[in-house]
Amino acid sequence: MFGTSGIRGPLGETVTAALALDVGRAVATDGADRVLVGRDARDSGRFLADAVAAGLAECGASVVDLGQVATPTLARSIDRLNADAGVVITASHNPAPDNGIKLWTPSGQAFDLDQRERITELVDREAYAFAAWDETGDRHRDETATAAHRDALVEAVDRESIEGLDIVVDVGNGVGGVTATALARWVPT
Repeated sequence: MFGTSGIRGPLGETVTAALALDVGRAVATDGADRVLVGRDARDSGRFLADAVAAGLAECGASVVDLGQVATPTLARSIDRLNADAGVVITASHNPAPDNGIKLWTPSGQAFDLDQRERITELVDREAYAFAAWDETGDRHRDETATAAHRDALVEAVDRESIEGLDIVVDVGNGVGGVTATALARWVPT
């Protein structure tokens, strides 16, 4: 199910809302109680993120919806927002008909092989721990992730170290504008 960077493939074939629902169920069943969910700019990300969130909540996890964010923004936010995991809906540089699901740890790293194998086994066996009707997870929106990531980038770079450099940012049709807004703060006006 997982490739070198999460689950990726053609929408409606490899990547479906049913799979996203099951991945959400599996992440919660595997022990994640609070999970960040975000997505890139692909239109299909809307319903895939909703499906992941539904699976998480159905198995008792609290969902923090970051909306449209860059993948590194979600990864950096997991620890800051005291979450157990993060799920980002993105196919990165893959063609427009594709989408994908990437899973992240609080350290900001992708799920390792053991974690991916546990999620795959839960999905394959449909072995989910559904929550009781009155113990399902909640879902709320957090609008702080991009600004916090931008501020961390600004703080991490010494302005003198970039003086005289020509800097080009290519966000590749993604939502990586956080880098451009950070750079705008470094450039003297």
